Amino acid sequence: MDTALDLATRKVRNITNHAGGHFRPTWSPDGQWIAISSDRDSPQPHRPDGFELIQQTEIYILHPDGSGLRRLTHTNSYAGSPSWSPDGKHIVFYKASFEDVIRISDPRHLRATTQIAVVDVASVQEKELTQGKGEKWSPRWLADGRIGYFSGGPEGGVEFTRGDAGARGEFNSPDWSPDGRKMIYYRDIGQNWPPVMETPSKDSRFRLLRTGIFPSFSPSGDRLAFTNGQAALSHNGLMETSADGSNRWLIFDDLQRNTTAPNWSPAGDWIAFGPGGAFQGFLGTGRVNSTIALIRPDGSGPRELTHGERNDGFPSWSPDGKRLVFRTADKASKGLRIAEVETGEIKVLTEGDHTDNFPDWSPKGDWICFTSNREDKDYEIYLIRPDDTGLKRLTRLPGNDGHSTWSPDGEWIAFSSGRAGFKDEMALHPHNPQSYGEITVMRADGSQITALTDNPWEDATPRWAPLKRK
Repeated sequence: MDTALDLATRKVRNITNHAGGHFRPTWSPDGQWIAISSDRDSPQPHRPDGFELIQQTEIYILHPDGSGLRRLTHTNSYAGSPSWSPDGKHIVFYKASFEDVIRISDPRHLRATTQIAVVDVASVQEKELTQGKGEKWSPRWLADGRIGYFSGGPEGGVEFTRGDAGARGEFNSPDWSPDGRKMIYYRDIGQNWPPVMETPSKDSRFRLLRTGIFPSFSPSGDRLAFTNGQAALSHNGLMETSADGSNRWLIFDDLQRNTTAPNWSPAGDWIAFGPGGAFQGFLGTGRVNSTIALIRPDGSGPRELTHGERNDGFPSWSPDGKRLVFRTADKASKGLRIAEVETGEIKVLTEGDHTDNFPDWSPKGDWICFTSNREDKDYEIYLIRPDDTGLKRLTRLPGNDGHSTWSPDGEWIAFSSGRAGFKDEMALHPHNPQSYGEITVMRADGSQITALTDNPWEDATPRWAPLKRK
């Protein structure tokens, strides 16, 4: 949604009035038009090798009152970040093929190729201004007729359509002063990774702490376990810290296998996790094995609970600590399973051609919440009893809902939701391979759905801190 703000009255008016996303608005030099990128006509296809939505955007113009909407580009793939020429006759933008959008969105940090192009506003004729491999982003038309932009990759930096290149480094969304002598931009200035830091919440009833991926609190709440990589698909070890992020200790790291989804036992004596290749969409069911393993919080006594040529992952403990529910898949079957921790005996909980994932056992032991695409291509949140009865669906809005987890009192379920769609041009926020997830909570019956975050990147894998003892 694009809105117009009157600086004198502070009144805001919606000028697009459309359910699609509208991004990067920019005024024409004469103030009669606003150029935007938008996914309003995007079919929002899914990744060929996964469930994630892929956004497609084109360039549009409209009057400041919302009238006169015109589509200027027809790439049928990706066009973004418009910028007007000084005479208002042309708009420069970046463009990418659908295949390169797939590469840009890949969490494995694949390199891609984009080009800088220009469109004539009157005739809608397009012309590419650059060529060759490499990522080229955020073009801006300068007063002297040059176009500046940012090139990505290890050797990237500030580029111009003529003259010498500028400084090397990361310069996201650069923009120049009217005289062309100063440039403003943003970049990630870095921090300790994984982070452990308070982050704003839209609902004061729920505090948010940003951590590494798949966090899990010890039962006393004084320690955290999470994976230490910047993407769950990349190589991760198992890290343990104090609750404030200090006293960091890598308690498990297998150089040959990834580590995912640690989960602290109710008694605090074990951490369950999944060593191996957990992501079947990228790696292929049956191609890479993963197991359910246990390790002591001091890093001692690692042992594998499951074995065989299959893909097990994302364990969650029963409240009595005697069983684990987890996701499994092999060449013949897939679904949720329950394992006896002492004996390793495994029982089938769900089975089918659909995908059930991310199970979490309720603190009362009566329900297991999980994610499934059993009714729609999108993933939704479901409940099932540990004896495989009482299946019920909780979420029903568009967008993928996943990573569900129970509050300590069993009254709430937190999850990551893509129901709000894309908040910006997807290609400018690489390595988020789906419409941006927001941390969301709902009552255990699916009511009172409330989003806690609102930003243009993926927030996911929530876990609750234990209730404080009085």
